Amino acid sequence: MTPALHSEASLTAAEFRDIRALLDAYCRSIDTDRLEDWPDYFVPDGLYQVLSRENVELGLPAPLVYYYSRGMMQDRVTALRDALTYEPVYTRHLTSGLQLWTDGDAFAARSDFAIYQTTQEGITRLFSVGEYRDRIVRDGDCFRFRERAVIMDTFGVQNLIAIPL
Repeated sequence: MTPALHSEASLTAAEFRDIRALLDAYCRSIDTDRLEDWPDYFVPDGLYQVLSRENVELGLPAPLVYYYSRGMMQDRVTALRDALTYEPVYTRHLTSGLQLWTDGDAFAARSDFAIYQTTQEGITRLFSVGEYRDRIVRDGDCFRFRERAVIMDTFGVQNLIAIPL
């Protein structure tokens, strides 16, 4: 997924703006508990996975979370709302270091993230840091993720990964 050349020059200003808007809207939907919107940021056969940096570096294909369709993502949201029990938290995504480039029929993106979680009691802690690696495609008049890999530097998460990262 990583090309030899990272070039933002091959993107138009409008493409850069619209892809940046996709990345920001994705985080905002999670941070404002609009989880029902989350699957819509992906194409129907989109891939979402969460991996540890250690596994990626060792070439081990063992994701912590793996969804290979929008339908699986929608099922996860339904389970979160109706079936699973987990400690409710407020999240905040901080992203930086965005790189965008064209990669065949898609756009590729990398960005760094830090995700904070705040409990209902107001205690905030750093939940995870890492890197997003994305393949983004034009889908009609908007952009959507074909693939989103969440590469976590954080080896041990303090609780389950209930909501999307």
